[in-house]
Amino acid sequence: MKGILLASVTAVVSQAVLAADLSGEWQFNSKAGAVPIIVDCELRQSGEVLNGECEPRSADSVAVPFSGSVNGPKAHWSYSVTFRGNPGTVEFDAVAKSATQLAGTLKLNGKPSPFAGSKLGIEARLRRLQDESDIRRRLQDYMALLRSRDWDHYILMFAHDADLVMDEGERHGRDDIRNRMAAASERMAKAAAGRPVRPSADLLSNVEVKVRGDIASASSRFTFLAQNDENEFVVRGSGLYLDTWVREEGEWRIKRRKVAWDLLPAPSSPATAAPAAAAPGAAPQGGRQP
Repeated sequence: MKGILLASVTAVVSQAVLAADLSGEWQFNSKAGAVPIIVDCELRQSGEVLNGECEPRSADSVAVPFSGSVNGPKAHWSYSVTFRGNPGTVEFDAVAKSATQLAGTLKLNGKPSPFAGSKLGIEARLRRLQDESDIRRRLQDYMALLRSRDWDHYILMFAHDADLVMDEGERHGRDDIRNRMAAASERMAKAAAGRPVRPSADLLSNVEVKVRGDIASASSRFTFLAQNDENEFVVRGSGLYLDTWVREEGEWRIKRRKVAWDLLPAPSSPATAAPAAAAPGAAPQGGRQP
């Protein structure tokens, strides 16, 4: 009798695993040699068809789409990657242990390593939403500090070993970044001396944030507006902040920021005729500092 009950329970559990939908967000833990790695994947299952995208948890990673299949409790998917300029392949051979647990083999360029995967629950998703909200708020704080030229607090937005990448070159570390911003601000203040102070506004829009554990990527559009001699508000410059954020000392900070200008007016443009004296420094050709 006990054997029959045990067999029945096993059959029920097996059927539950077979019927489990793998769709959702997953975190997979494995190793590349002796180095621990984490891969975040969004799985989308439709019958026996599996697709979605995966992204390793590193500062310079990108999400890669994949296709695969599901056969009972087993699943397989793979995709191609380029790492440090070299092409490679990633393959997952997984077995569902439950509706929220996967295990199996991860092959990096054919080299196998075991992995364990967990489906993100409601608590993890709520934490991610909170992290995204925190980064959005800090992006707004950044704009206020930039406008006020409060470099002592501005630099605390950056990680200790942060990189700031601009057309003029790259700055590394807090001291280097602060010195650049302060020096540029001083030069522009001297250039604007004696000119009328005109109304201006610094805008941040099109904010997109993606959090993966203690790493996040973000993009946002900055737009600098100012009044010209005809009392019209014109765009002094605009572009994108392309960021990597990290959780450092309990708060989110910018690990790497690339400033990509794309609507910067030319030197001969009327928009450059009367730079605002209140502007916090300037970008090339009459814009603002990033």
